[in-house]
Amino acid sequence: MFKNLFIFSKPTEKKGLEHYLVDALLHFESGEYTEASRLFRLIARAYPEHLLAHLMLGRTHIELGEWKKAIEALFKHLKIVPNSVEALIYLGLSYYEIGKLSLAEERFEQALQIRGESVLARENLAVTRLSAGELDRALDDLVSLHEEKPNDAAITELLIVTLGRLGSWEAARQYVHKMEATPMELLMD
Repeated sequence: MFKNLFIFSKPTEKKGLEHYLVDALLHFESGEYTEASRLFRLIARAYPEHLLAHLMLGRTHIELGEWKKAIEALFKHLKIVPNSVEALIYLGLSYYEIGKLSLAEERFEQALQIRGESVLARENLAVTRLSAGELDRALDDLVSLHEEKPNDAAITELLIVTLGRLGSWEAARQYVHKMEATPMELLMD
């Protein structure tokens, strides 16, 4: 039944799963998301338990801004691999993009229950909390992240924005000043 799905343009030339997978990944990496989506969808239909096909189909839909399709593909992946931190993070991102912040937060927290050290999950959780107006919780998340990754500009910027939204612009200014200070200046404070 599935043989007919994998017939290439010439009737005598057949492509196997590996060829389709390589082609799909190449299209994805080249930014050709529509073609990548078509190939990942083809693989997922032919091999419903194929882990990478569902995950990459979800990622492809994210790149295309097709959030509901991404959510559907990622849930199919999670049925096969319930503890997929990567799928949970992408699912959280998809929910975030359609404005379902509580569902996004729930997915990022799920990812953290599985892999608590995931900086990506923690950073996205902080962004989601910031967007949801949970400023104190976002600040706690960002301070913790900044302690671990003090040179990460994105975390620093989010921290400053959060302090500002909390009405603590002076604290944000002092924070930036301390970050710019040399180690000797910090010892003198």
